[in-house]
Amino acid sequence: TFFGVIIMMMTMMVVTTISYDDLAKWDSYALTMPVSRKEVVTGKYAVMLLLDALGVAMALAVGLIGVVILKNSSWEEMMAVLVIIAAIGLIAGSTLLPLIYHFGTEKARIIIILVAMVPTGLIVLVSGMMAEEQLSQISGLFSNISLPLVLLTLIIFTLLYLYASYRISLRIYDKKEF
Repeated sequence: TFFGVIIMMMTMMVVTTISYDDLAKWDSYALTMPVSRKEVVTGKYAVMLLLDALGVAMALAVGLIGVVILKNSSWEEMMAVLVIIAAIGLIAGSTLLPLIYHFGTEKARIIIILVAMVPTGLIVLVSGMMAEEQLSQISGLFSNISLPLVLLTLIIFTLLYLYASYRISLRIYDKKEF
């Protein structure tokens, strides 16, 4: 849980930078300089990637204490959790950035909360309706899947999603008037 909090907070700080940009009318000012719209969007995605990496580094430092000193978990388990949470952070940020460019910061936050609530609610509803026996059968289906394969698939999906989000954000920002 601590890994998730660190990484998600760091990754979502890019939203805060956009909020402050909006308050200061930064985009209007930046576009009067020799900065292209593509560079503005690229900068936000670069900040998101750097903040995600910083969150992973901070979580790794805390995780090393757990693995080495407290012997709470294994190194492989910790690294798998870090990769998964970093990917989730990048996917969430990649979902939010085009929404922010299209709807603005405040409306995009509301939309992302609603989007997150729907699958969460469905999972809670379905798991509440299913018996323990059915849930254990479902988890048994996934026990034969190789963890490195899952992580590699997740990394590839995240990179493709990030690229698609970037292209969509570029298109939205190109059409935006300030």
